[in-house]
Amino acid sequence: MSSLAETISSALRSIGPASEDRMRDTLADFDNLNLSGEERLAAVATTIAATAFTHHRRHKMVYLDAVRTWSLEISAELSPTPLRLRLKADAERIAEGADILVSGIDALIELMASGGVKTQDRLVTELAVVTRLLGQYDARTIHMTLSAVDRALSLDRFEPGTIVLVPLREVDRVLSRESNLELLEPRGYA
Repeated sequence: MSSLAETISSALRSIGPASEDRMRDTLADFDNLNLSGEERLAAVATTIAATAFTHHRRHKMVYLDAVRTWSLEISAELSPTPLRLRLKADAERIAEGADILVSGIDALIELMASGGVKTQDRLVTELAVVTRLLGQYDARTIHMTLSAVDRALSLDRFEPGTIVLVPLREVDRVLSRESNLELLEPRGYA
């Protein structure tokens, strides 16, 4: 993770204190919502989808691959336990969390662009925000999240703000002979 940490540190030194403060404020505002684990994950997924659609539409697969790679690297370093599902997620709370993240990232990008920050440093900073949040989950959850984001983005009717739920509860269902395997979420990764 040292090369990732060095890349992020270098970008953060380049963006300036105002942008760094904006990034920290966005993350603090999001943390202050005290979302459940499932709500938090859905808000992050919704944010990744909105950001990919808004800022990286032409290269969304490259962007999602970068999110996956960095999140998995962070997750490997943290070794988090799988998410424990308790209460059913509240769509309004998910939307509120996603709104904080999306508007914070948009404001951060605008602030950096107006400050003359290089495109590479803006992208690294944006990736640092979402991968820091997604990297707090185990690898299986990260893969499921990005699969849900990819499915949402492939819909013709997708628009930023559409809530992206990660079907964590569905993977624990028992399979039968009648189960349609095409509709099942992947249960692991290789």
